[in-house]
Amino acid sequence: MGIWTNAFKLPESPEPTEEEKKLLDELSEKVKRRGMGDIAAFSVESTRPLHGLGAQGITFLEPMLAALFKKEDIMKYRALLENTKAVTYLVDRLSAEPAEKEDPNVKKRP
Repeated sequence: MGIWTNAFKLPESPEPTEEEKKLLDELSEKVKRRGMGDIAAFSVESTRPLHGLGAQGITFLEPMLAALFKKEDIMKYRALLENTKAVTYLVDRLSAEPAEKEDPNVKKRP
């Protein structure tokens, strides 16, 4: 059985780096400020099987996208879309409740 133990294993995605986490945090904050956090999390999670196809679509559209975005940014988002752990991190950030800032002038009801 030694030959078959790794025959059909897929390589595991790497953990997102600090730079990628920062990029995903900024994206999730922009979405949550618009009140679309839960909807975006649902959309990203429900299209999980299509993320690889989306990354290939970005590759196909890269010449047109280069007119609007920097090539490095396009490559970063494509790599994030292919990384399942980065997508999971984004979904967690989108569905997380924002930390409420307490105002000392506002009294809470018991």
